[in-house]
Amino acid sequence: MKPFYVRLHAADNVAIIANPEGTSKGTEFACGLTALESIPQANKIALGDLAQGDPLVRYGEVIGHASRAIPKGAWVREDCVTLPSAPDLDQLPLATATPPPLPALDGFAFQGYRNPDGSVGTKNVLGIMSTVQCAAPTLEYAVRRIKTEILPRYRGVTTWSPSPRLTVAEWPSTRRARRFPSARCGTWLSIRISAEK
Repeated sequence: MKPFYVRLHAADNVAIIANPEGTSKGTEFACGLTALESIPQANKIALGDLAQGDPLVRYGEVIGHASRAIPKGAWVREDCVTLPSAPDLDQLPLATATPPPLPALDGFAFQGYRNPDGSVGTKNVLGIMSTVQCAAPTLEYAVRRIKTEILPRYRGVTTWSPSPRLTVAEWPSTRRARRFPSARCGTWLSIRISAEK
């Protein structure tokens, strides 16, 4: 497999190593970038030289700052990244940026269906569940709001079916695995919904 990385936005100055085995020192990518060290899969590589204090950009957004100089092709590890202080919850900015439309894809297909008016859609299943009993009321509140505020905006919602899900917890030990009684841990909302608005 050829070495490759994922760059999500044109403004990004770091990218994610995508090869399952990672990349080794001296690996050269198709663009000419050379890895200065071994970098594990899903870790960041610097796409250019970064000075101390430079912003690290991923998804087109600043995700931190370089705590020291990072050369092009180096592994951008956690110890060389300074993260901003988290804002207070009541000071969080609203995400209002609208990305520019992407060019149409030609020569691709997907498993969907065509509507009578010529538009197309896909069948999707949305599943929502909690992993602990104490979260069940929050889950049920979210499901209620989805049903009343979001689903009515979409055409093609065919079914929704809430049902309890049971879980069994097992704790392995040197002697035996103790099986605990099943317990209800929330509502599972299964919705078949088209992709069109």
